[in-house]
This record gives sequence, structure tokens and C-alpha cells, in this order.
Amino acid sequence: FLTWWLKALTMSAQIFAALGAALPAAGAKLQQSVGGTIAFNVTGAAEPEWFLDLSKSGTPSLTKGKKKADLTVTISDKDFVKLAMGKMNPQQAFMKGVVKVKGKIALAMKLQKVFDIAKGPRSKL
Repeated sequence: FLTWWLKALTMSAQIFAALGAALPAAGAKLQQSVGGTIAFNVTGAAEPEWFLDLSKSGTPSLTKGKKKADLTVTISDKDFVKLAMGKMNPQQAFMKGVVKVKGKIALAMKLQKVFDIAKGPRSKL
């Protein structure tokens, strides 16, 4: 169990690292489609608070820490990994209370676009 738990912690950090690395290339396009700020509160993670700025003014960025955002997403570390990897349906997770959102709910509907850039380009084969 401990090994799995540590791996999950590492995975969420890797997802945020991949997202941050993808922002320079994909951030402007994502900024146009999302157009807001998102705070992530990942409970049980080594680094639980992240702030994603995809507002239409300024440079897209991802930083550690807590800031006021248009949308705040609270989710457990293991469920964040499932959601980001596409192994959990976002709407079902919300309806079951697995993920809690506060603020502009319309931004929550755009989260999959955010997670998709962290996965990188997909092969068309």
C-alpha cells in the first residue's frame, strides 16, 4: 500500500510538471479556449496547492501555492491522477462528490483540455 501511495504522490507532481512544461507551446491556444484561472487543492499530495493562470491577459503560467482563482478544484491526490489520466469521468466525479468545484463552473467543463496538454501529442496510428 505504501509503495502505491508514494507512486500516486509522484504521479500528481509529474502531471503538474508535464502541464507546466507544455504551457510555453500550448498555453496561448489553451488560454483562448479556457480564459480563466484555476486553483487546484489536491488533498494528500506532497505539494497540494497549484495555481494555473490561463486568463486572456498575460502569459499562461502554473505556479505552486494558493491564490484566488476563478475556479477552485478540490480533489484527493489519487483521484486527481485518475481524472488527469482520463480514467475517471469528470462529470460523474462531480456528481458523486469525488471532485468539488467552487466558482465559475463553466471552467470546470474545460479541465479535460488542460489535462490533455499534459499528456503530450498523441499518435494518429
